Amino acid sequence: MRASVKILYICCDLGVEISGRKGASTHVREACHALQRYGHEVLLVSPVVGDRSKLGFPVVEVTPPRARWLGADLRYVVLNYKMQRLLPKIIQDFAPDVVYERYSLYQTAGQAICRKLGIPRILEVNTLLARELGHRLRFPRLARLIESRVWRGESAIICVSSVLRDMIVKQSGLDMGRMAGIVVSPVGVDPDVFAPSVSPLPRSKVGCERHVIVGYVGTLTTWHGVELFFKVGRLLQDENLPICLVVVGGEPERVERLRQRAATECLEHLHFAGSVPHEEVPHWLATMDICLIADTQDWSSPTKYFEMAAMGKPVVAARVAAIEEVMGGDGVGGVLFERGNAQDAVSKLRLLVEHPEQAKMLGQQARERVLENYSWERNIERMMALYRKLGVFKAELWAGNSEASSRRTC
Repeated sequence: MRASVKILYICCDLGVEISGRKGASTHVREACHALQRYGHEVLLVSPVVGDRSKLGFPVVEVTPPRARWLGADLRYVVLNYKMQRLLPKIIQDFAPDVVYERYSLYQTAGQAICRKLGIPRILEVNTLLARELGHRLRFPRLARLIESRVWRGESAIICVSSVLRDMIVKQSGLDMGRMAGIVVSPVGVDPDVFAPSVSPLPRSKVGCERHVIVGYVGTLTTWHGVELFFKVGRLLQDENLPICLVVVGGEPERVERLRQRAATECLEHLHFAGSVPHEEVPHWLATMDICLIADTQDWSSPTKYFEMAAMGKPVVAARVAAIEEVMGGDGVGGVLFERGNAQDAVSKLRLLVEHPEQAKMLGQQARERVLENYSWERNIERMMALYRKLGVFKAELWAGNSEASSRRTC
């Protein structure tokens, strides 16, 4: 018999709209859905919710500070002050068994209140926010100091890559001996939603009826390698290869600028489709023959890799430690190219186009790795194992019994 557990999930990142299209938004939503599939009660606390009708779980929305003159630092400080006042009442009303919090800048309230009330808590760290947002902060050194202090005060941390784990330990000077654990648990995916059986879009809608479609679906920021898309597009055209590169995602203004640049440079093999609702992403991926990940941060866990792999698509990706870790190595769950080297990326794409059976095998292997290691159910199992180390013995009853995991096949 499986016990139902009440989980308070806190996400105070002002850059993560829970109903939004970012990978971080998907991460929070799908983690909550996975916990619900196990039969547990989840309450999310967030300052940026968006469209509640897209969520499927209850949310307490904490009104965020909106005055832009405050700057990024003070907006997070004010939010933390609000959480200090509101969180005790939320906990009193909901009476959670455990708390799970996604790390956000300057947020110390959750740690302090859980410690005071004796509530088991896990902190999830997805990136080095003080470094990533340093260019927007007035007091970057203070942000990093508080970041390290928060990490040192934790008993249990989940981070999304081994590289990030090592950087957290180095930056904060964590005493591993006194912790229940610091566990690596990459971003997950629902292999029932992202599956090879998903119907593709008409190739005419993509604009590449006669070409092999190489595609990317995800956020378009500097560290996602946008510049490499243009270099690859130029090489595809110069070498007259029957490959069309389709890039899906990005903010409307940025996408329009990228489209104008592609038109100015006469890159007929490069298409920017713009952002699409998350429920349409599987159909876009199903339309792609090969998927391309141009770049990502060294320490990140690329959400889109798991979605591409779960679809059974062969993936060509930049050789970044975080990608290589989840891929299982070059030629296992995909093919790696030298980071920033467009010529190498094109040669790897050409290899898969010319050897479709190898491409198919790589896609199958990638999906098998996802089923074994990177479904949301696997993430929940790792989470529950860490709660058990915190002394939450009830957690022995709530891992590994999901109906979804028991009925899933390749």
